[in-house]
Amino acid sequence: MLRSEPMYLTPSTDHTSIRELTLKLVTLIALVTAHRVQTLSLIQLPHITFSESGATINIALPIKTSRKGCPQPSLFLPFFRDKPELCVATLLQLYIRRTAAHRPPEIDRLFLILQRPFKSASSQTLSRWIKATLKDSGINTKVFRAHSVRHAATSHAKRQGVSIDTIRATAGWSQQSAVFAQFYDRPLSSEGVFSAAVLG
Repeated sequence: MLRSEPMYLTPSTDHTSIRELTLKLVTLIALVTAHRVQTLSLIQLPHITFSESGATINIALPIKTSRKGCPQPSLFLPFFRDKPELCVATLLQLYIRRTAAHRPPEIDRLFLILQRPFKSASSQTLSRWIKATLKDSGINTKVFRAHSVRHAATSHAKRQGVSIDTIRATAGWSQQSAVFAQFYDRPLSSEGVFSAAVLG
């Protein structure tokens, strides 16, 4: 059950437009979890819980890699009270609060499209939002796309000293997976460790 904890907001964060808030939240969750956009599109409000340390998001719906005997992803977003402008857990709380009035009662997915009639945002929509955020940040989106965030986050975490086991666990790879070494461990053109390395 969704449980509210005190929010750690900055004045600029609380008055951000819903579009800016949405795009920032999607992009930061993609960065600090290193999960596929498809996984983020499946986040459901009933499976988000808040504690003093952060937000835990359990993915209940099947994802691309779901199979019998394989646990579903569990994402953790720690509170960054020293850097409220980068605190994804706080942004998540604010997003839930700001979208409550527009959310149809039958929709439990976290992300909503930005215009009426409000409905769940697809993974393609989330990809467009991330791409727009990258473009607004001055990144060449002809070269780097939404899936590049997964590459960048995992590679940066490794350079910051995060263990391969932590990277695999955070990004949803099995401990035997060679995917990171083969495809993601390239130079850039415990809970919260991954997020702190990426945002710190």
